Amino acid sequence: MASQGVGTARLDYADPASLDAAFAGAEKVLLISGTEVGQRVAQHQAVIEAAGRAGASLVYTSAPKASTSALVLAPDHKATEELLEQSGLTYTVLRNNWYTENYADTIRQAVSTGTIMTSAGNGKVASATRADYAEAAAVVLLSDAHDGEILELGGDEPWDFEELAATISAISGNHVTVNHLTTDEHRAALKGFGLDDGTAGFVAALDANIAAGLLAESDGTLSRLIGRPTTTLRQYVGELTMPTG
Repeated sequence: MASQGVGTARLDYADPASLDAAFAGAEKVLLISGTEVGQRVAQHQAVIEAAGRAGASLVYTSAPKASTSALVLAPDHKATEELLEQSGLTYTVLRNNWYTENYADTIRQAVSTGTIMTSAGNGKVASATRADYAEAAAVVLLSDAHDGEILELGGDEPWDFEELAATISAISGNHVTVNHLTTDEHRAALKGFGLDDGTAGFVAALDANIAAGLLAESDGTLSRLIGRPTTTLRQYVGELTMPTG
């Protein structure tokens, strides 16, 4: 990275001193939401406060309609957005919909087993790839045009699990079907595979959110922001299951 003129620094969201050292001289900070559910709000607050001490503006990766959504993941993001509003910083919120990569293991397993298990019913997912969302973040970081905005970002073509199965079938040549379960059946099946009760309940709750349409919306903001169509489900499945090189 250094050979390309890019500096690097170690930081820990839970270690304010490391944040101050990393942000020294920064004009803008991209806060990618943490992964430690239950600790994220405090960690995000530490980053926001460190950005303030550095005099930097901030871009935050949030969740769809975080301030009003019943999405199981929304509360941490809503709380973080409220911290930003109270911070006095110049900021932009990128409300990223689902990441297509979240289904990488599901896709690989479907190719080998011929089955996708879900309790999402016919709910749709307006997913995009991490590269799509990262490009959007770069566009926002390189301009002041989106200061103060909350941007709802998602893929151009929302899909459901029957479409996912059909796409995997067409690309892999292996016929894939969908095993539709109720939320309770899904939770029980996941526990049968060795997941603890909390994790099984969390995964099943996410599918229930999808069934309720909480990840289905996309208004094209992401593709307009990056100046190209978002990566389609077919493109992603093809790259995952039939890699080149």
